[in-house]
Amino acid sequence: MNRRKLRRLVDEVTRDLDLPPDATHRDASRRVCELMGERLGRPVEVRFAAITGATCLSGATALLENGTYLVICADSPSWYHRLHVLLHEFAHALLQHEPVTLTKSEGMRKLAPNLLPRMAQIIAGRTTLTEDEEREAENLADHLLERLTEHHVWVDTEATDTAPHVRRIAESLEGRSRWVRRGDL
Repeated sequence: MNRRKLRRLVDEVTRDLDLPPDATHRDASRRVCELMGERLGRPVEVRFAAITGATCLSGATALLENGTYLVICADSPSWYHRLHVLLHEFAHALLQHEPVTLTKSEGMRKLAPNLLPRMAQIIAGRTTLTEDEEREAENLADHLLERLTEHHVWVDTEATDTAPHVRRIAESLEGRSRWVRRGDL
């Protein structure tokens, strides 16, 4: 995805999330889950689990036979980390990456909380995502996280002809803040 498309998508998702300036990471996580369901047009169920024995795995998404998306995220004590994992999984959906599908019997296991780490390993083991798709999702998630966690918004990139990096340099040279607080818009 080129930079212009990436900026537009980040702008669009940020507007759709419509988080208040005092939103916490937990609030943002909840809203990401809601928006993911709205965008996919299907129910999204999120489970936080202690994911052990799976290196480099912090989350996974699967489409169950009943049409529900199951998102499993690392049960981190940090809501900032949980938000990043959720944004990564949401990024896969935004980028239209094909999710793993689980059969009815595999889907039933999700109801037993003590099996969730194993469930995460099943999902991760069956994923068909390429390294490029993972990198693309992580890049989008990083940009979304940056935008959401600063509790500020950039001036909408579609509303200005000046490239964001040029605008930031010019504003820093003028001694002005490069950010516009949500309340000041």
